[in-house]
Amino acid sequence: PAGKAGDNRKAPASDSKAPPTVEAAPKVEPPQEKIEYFGNTRFPKPRPKPRRTITPGDAVGQDAPAEKAERQPLRRKVEQKMRDVLSREKNLETRAKIIHDIGHSYFQDIIDLRNNGDKLFEAPARLIDTHRAKFLPSLPGRTLKWQSTDITDLCRGKTTLLSVDFTKFGERHTRSFTAVFDREFAASDDMQVVYANIEENPAKAVVLALCFPFVKRAMPKKDHANYLIHLGNVEPFRQALGIANPLIGYVFLIDANMRVRWYANGLATEPEAATMVRLARSLAAKASKTKQ
Repeated sequence: PAGKAGDNRKAPASDSKAPPTVEAAPKVEPPQEKIEYFGNTRFPKPRPKPRRTITPGDAVGQDAPAEKAERQPLRRKVEQKMRDVLSREKNLETRAKIIHDIGHSYFQDIIDLRNNGDKLFEAPARLIDTHRAKFLPSLPGRTLKWQSTDITDLCRGKTTLLSVDFTKFGERHTRSFTAVFDREFAASDDMQVVYANIEENPAKAVVLALCFPFVKRAMPKKDHANYLIHLGNVEPFRQALGIANPLIGYVFLIDANMRVRWYANGLATEPEAATMVRLARSLAAKASKTKQ
């Protein structure tokens, strides 16, 4: 009989099934952020700030047309400078600029270029509508003919491709657009290229001023009257036109009424160059019809 000692027979298995055991999932540790260090110091390398740029097709410029530039005598300039020194509003503007410059790393643009490349976006495929387009802001300076003028005076009345560069690296970008524009519209009197060479750093501005004869020699004579050099800060000009990184070259299509109708940055791609030519022809055709 079952249950006696020495009986090796197994008892029948129970009909009730035991609940399956559930193994606990292994705890996953969140990935730790890798911190890079400068040399042997204990200070972590700062994160690059995200680049603030415009969305292709957004209107850039200022809401009202720039006033015609008037040449002021030296005495009036000195008087205006003294009024600015004693002005509370001007002092607050200067203070805000100093605070902005302190919070902006000198190498931020270089870090931004390294992390994001030299092409911010592909240029839009169509013109900015006339009712949305904004006006080109003022930028005073001297041409290669050593004449004081403003960028708006150079662009007024013609369909213009405006080239804006702050560095030799950016000039390489703008040349990829201006070379195509020159080749296509060299014979047209109603279309032109205007160059803006800007140097904001005071020390480098002195060097650029000394190198003025070399810059003049490097440019064709036909472009001397349309080549503007500006020495000094242009933060309002940059913000109005959406120039996020001055190391990159920018070009803008300006209509005869000084409205910014199209823009591009970095090296020109084949589609961008073709779009620029097509849109420039469209602007020139509309301007000629308006004259008639």
